[in-house]
Amino acid sequence: MEYEVVVTIDGFEEEKSFIFEKMDDFFSIIKGVETNSTIRLMSFGALKALNFELPQEFKTKLDIQNIEEISIYYVFVLQSATSENSLNTFAPIITNNRTKKMGQIHLDLKELGLEGLNDLLPNF
Repeated sequence: MEYEVVVTIDGFEEEKSFIFEKMDDFFSIIKGVETNSTIRLMSFGALKALNFELPQEFKTKLDIQNIEEISIYYVFVLQSATSENSLNTFAPIITNNRTKKMGQIHLDLKELGLEGLNDLLPNF
């Protein structure tokens, strides 16, 4: 299924649409139509969900009318060493399955009540 990018995705600012392919219940991939670049995604429901509200501007761009028409995915970065894999939980990709529009949202740690999270990360 092809989705139009209406809110840019980090690192893929020039990509205007992606082909969405579900791998299984938890993992999917999207491939850029122009660049053929691949992004691995993990279903939002695969891990403990965060509660957040979508800004009205974001909902307008994706033409979201109700929660049932969207899917939320974490960007999953696969590395050669399994211990180095990472998941971007604070910048999920959201798809509107009705309008076939997608975009990436950046969650505010302070709004989520997680502003102290950065204090737990080691400094390098």
